This record gives sequence, C-alpha cells and structure tokens, in this order.
Amino acid sequence: MIGLTPRQMDALRFIAGFQQAKGYSPCLREIAVGMGCSPKSKGRTWETVRGLQERGAIRVLPGRTRAIEVLVPVAIPRAPDGAPLQVVSIGGQD
Repeated sequence: MIGLTPRQMDALRFIAGFQQAKGYSPCLREIAVGMGCSPKSKGRTWETVRGLQERGAIRVLPGRTRAIEVLVPVAIPRAPDGAPLQVVSIGGQD
C-alpha cells in the first residue's frame, strides 16, 4: 500500500488480524498494546488510526464503539495452524 508508514501498516495488519480472529474491531487500548505501546498511549494510537483513515485504508464509523471497517486488502500474518496472528512484531521485537 502506497503512502502508509511502517507504523500505520503494522496497525492496519493488527486491526485486520484482530477482526478475523475475534469477529469485531479492537478498541484503541487493544491496538496500542498489540503494537507494543503502553495501554495509556491512546492519543498516539488515535493519530495512527486517523492517519489510516485519511489515507483511505480504513473507515471509523462515528458514534459506535469498536467500529473500524478495513477498506483495503491486507496480508495478515498467520500462525502455523492458519489462525490470524493478533500481535505485530515491531522493530524485530516479539
């Protein structure tokens, strides 16, 4: 995907993988933790999510919780059994 930063791409993969694994979208806290950030860094996480929305990769549905729609195809990391992985490795860290 053109125009996404590595951090935004990681967030997009996490959101799509979480949706496939759980059947609903992650909240900001879950996105932050899944990307290796503090659960308290919701502001920085929201900036990443907003950037994804501005670039047309996702749509956040207003007035609803856990309402993120992924608008582009995303290659999601998978476990050996085929289940979508929810944790994104950041900078070589697991």
